[in-house]
Amino acid sequence: MNSHEFLFDDEVVSTVFEKSKEGFKVVAGEKEFFFQPVGENLYRVNINGTNHQAAVVAYKGTYYIDIDSVLIELTEPSEDGFAGGAGGQAGEKDKVFAPMPGKIVKILVEVGDDVTEKQAMVIVEAMKMENQVNCKAKGKVKAVNFAAGDQVDTETPIIELQLEE
Repeated sequence: MNSHEFLFDDEVVSTVFEKSKEGFKVVAGEKEFFFQPVGENLYRVNINGTNHQAAVVAYKGTYYIDIDSVLIELTEPSEDGFAGGAGGQAGEKDKVFAPMPGKIVKILVEVGDDVTEKQAMVIVEAMKMENQVNCKAKGKVKAVNFAAGDQVDTETPIIELQLEE
């Protein structure tokens, strides 16, 4: 049995992993999940008695878990605290980055739009799954650096914001 702490939605979450020959159990807080491998990086996840499809990828200290097209990011702690965000850009709330390398499916905002925290900003396709990337702060769209169909990495911001003071 292994225990780990992750940053999830700006809160520290303690988890316990228990491996068996059928898969592994994850306990996070009061919730318990059972992951059964069905392919490379693909799992069947039992949540409250219902099976769901999940893809799990680790990239630069962050685990990206896509369960039925809902993206969950779990960030490992760094020596300086939680690194957060793709490519370590957690402190850059004025920029929106792809969670993992992929292709932009749709940009949901335009330059000049007012945006709010957790608002959907862009849809990025990675590993044949569409992932919604949300805004981390309230502000106004200053720049959109890519268009639908463009390939993106985790180091270049897709959207830049002018944050509200």
